[in-house]
Amino acid sequence: MGWLAQLMGTDPDSQVAKAQKFIDLGEFHEARWLLKALDHPKAPDLLRVARNGLVEANLEEGRARYSAGDRAGAEEHLALAREFGATAEELRAARRSGRENMPKPKPKPVQADTKPAGDDPIWSLPPDDPRLRFALLIERYPEHLRERMLALGAEFAAAAMLTENGQPKQALHALKAFTGVDDVARFERAKAAIAAEELPAAASELLSFGDTVGHQVIGSSHTAVMLVQTLVRIGRAEEALTRIEPEVASSSSPAERVMLASAEAQLLFMVGRIDEADTKTTALLRESSRDMGLVKLLARIRIRKGNRINAMQLLEDGLNRCCSAPGKCGSQPLDLEAIRLLLILYLEDRLEPKRVRELMADLKANRKQTVWDDGYIAALMDRNDAQPSLNNRIDTLAKALGPNDPRHETLRRAFGD
Repeated sequence: MGWLAQLMGTDPDSQVAKAQKFIDLGEFHEARWLLKALDHPKAPDLLRVARNGLVEANLEEGRARYSAGDRAGAEEHLALAREFGATAEELRAARRSGRENMPKPKPKPVQADTKPAGDDPIWSLPPDDPRLRFALLIERYPEHLRERMLALGAEFAAAAMLTENGQPKQALHALKAFTGVDDVARFERAKAAIAAEELPAAASELLSFGDTVGHQVIGSSHTAVMLVQTLVRIGRAEEALTRIEPEVASSSSPAERVMLASAEAQLLFMVGRIDEADTKTTALLRESSRDMGLVKLLARIRIRKGNRINAMQLLEDGLNRCCSAPGKCGSQPLDLEAIRLLLILYLEDRLEPKRVRELMADLKANRKQTVWDDGYIAALMDRNDAQPSLNNRIDTLAKALGPNDPRHETLRRAFGD
């Protein structure tokens, strides 16, 4: 049988030899199919060569199609390159190279009224004038992207403003055409998708925006942070972590690095890499000691590690350091989330009744609306004071949750079955 297998070329050695010939001929697809399920010591290295060949072939085809003006075809090949292992930088470089020779659309700047209002034709416009609102939208973008935004024209301006006007679904549809002209339009389409709760579409647009334009700070948002938050919401936290790590490494300013590293620490916590999350958050907190987001994250990490007393100390220290003025954390509102978390810890562990009363007074004086945690806090207070209303509170809390909500376990742990 061995002789027959060799004759027919189906034994592993023969398959490896065939795969090598395909690689030599540049037939990387054929080599990959032969090697994918092959159990042979040479197979992994050859498969890597085949995949690298497929990456380069699809990058080259993508560049060529961009240069020919075929954006759709180019993106198909670049998607294949990504599937075979192309890095984000390789994809960006291919798009950049192709776009340099791509036929450029004729710019269609936003048409402004020829009669200026006041001394400045834009900034003297009334606050509700759509031209002023679009100018404000453009101002949020980094300077090197504004010209590209304006070149998309008045129809793009009108489409982008649909999201601002509370019509995100219409904006999502209207903006699709512009993503085929310039990838800079993908951020506005991602914003529309998020507002319309079309999260897979938002993730897709932000992934493409990062690959083609490069992640940016736009206004108060960072597109990489928006991407990972969106990926988490659709159950792709591990992928989000792989996306944020290189952005942290390449961040251009200390403030940007802290923002991105904070998002990375949150993701490490979410995927259960608790010690790494602790180390990173602790280091970040040394740099940004007044960042209550980091304080709360580190407190939650310590709770997960079973160090509840340390979590309480962290929260108390953060509130005292950042919220010394009544109802204020520096220039920010009192951090009610931190107040609630600290209250829950004290009440669950039946500690510090005097401090609980102080925190409750702060919470009631500053909250604008109640949330589920407020009901949980009230139930814990009833439990600790042996109030007869406890069972009704527990029933109300449980009925507000879906069947798979992890807070059911919180209720069982605090009050029993």
